[in-house]
Amino acid sequence: MMTCCLRKKRRMKGKLSWKSKKRDLSPSGNWAPEDDDVEGKIVFFGGSNYTFDLDDLLAASAEILGKGAYVTTYKVAVEDTATVVVKRLEEVVVGRREFEQQMEIVGRIRHDNVAELKAYYYSKIDKLAVYSYYSQGNLFEMLHGDKGENRVPLDWESRLRIAIGAARGLAIIHEADDGKFVHGNIKSSNIFMNSKCYGCICDLGLTHITKSLPQTTLRSSGYHAPEITDTRKSTQFSDVYSFGVVLLELLTGKSPASPLSLEENMDLASWIRSVVSKEWTGEVFDIELMRQMDIEEEMVEMLQIGLACVALKPQDRPHITHIVKLIQDIPTNFNL
Repeated sequence: MMTCCLRKKRRMKGKLSWKSKKRDLSPSGNWAPEDDDVEGKIVFFGGSNYTFDLDDLLAASAEILGKGAYVTTYKVAVEDTATVVVKRLEEVVVGRREFEQQMEIVGRIRHDNVAELKAYYYSKIDKLAVYSYYSQGNLFEMLHGDKGENRVPLDWESRLRIAIGAARGLAIIHEADDGKFVHGNIKSSNIFMNSKCYGCICDLGLTHITKSLPQTTLRSSGYHAPEITDTRKSTQFSDVYSFGVVLLELLTGKSPASPLSLEENMDLASWIRSVVSKEWTGEVFDIELMRQMDIEEEMVEMLQIGLACVALKPQDRPHITHIVKLIQDIPTNFNL
């Protein structure tokens, strides 16, 4: 794997503007990485055949896609030659070596079902990760977005393709770093649809280099395994749990972050266990799916896979490679 380092053409003084077409990107209306006493550099993966450098990136038009506790996500169009996603890590204290080592591991992963890390930038003040951009939006938006009359429901074939692709992607991720790599933040907003309409996992590598989230945030997210109270202690077992929640989300159309019971503050996995134990399995499926014919058997098989993934004991959860096989073996009329 070739990497190409492009040092900045000039030392930045203050902040450069990164103007948004829709809104200012920060309260001041400006942002750009500020140098520390060590000159920052942008590191590209895959050789030097890129038509933009750091100055081009910072001068490009940008749009905020989301803002989390420590990461702001931008869609950046670079002179009509490329559209990328830039993750800006804010108030994150991490050494250069640790950051670069993590990015190098991620940069070596090349797979259709894993969002490609194109480049990264490090300085004491700011850290950037530049990923591929997917135009169709993320799975969370597809399932829980526009509920108006013009909404186009996500059909069963599309959900199967997303599940298969995301499972393959997670399997590839777990093979990285000699089979020790962990994503740590699997959720529907981190799963996109690639050009072949299969699921693709993004946000890879960021959990390890950000501060741990407060326990309340972890517990309220609905995706994290019950044994995980600190994202820095995520494991491949907890990744499988989170992936299982995504499968249940695909089946039910319900957001894991929303309470599923007025009487008890149940998360999605607990609610489904409760319903299934009463033999009301049909009650859990998304009404948009129930309108389709002859897919109930397939949905029940996927439900069983999802429930296996969210087993309360980590050692009872299947390995991701086995999950890939189980999903691919679901009988279907579609040519997947």
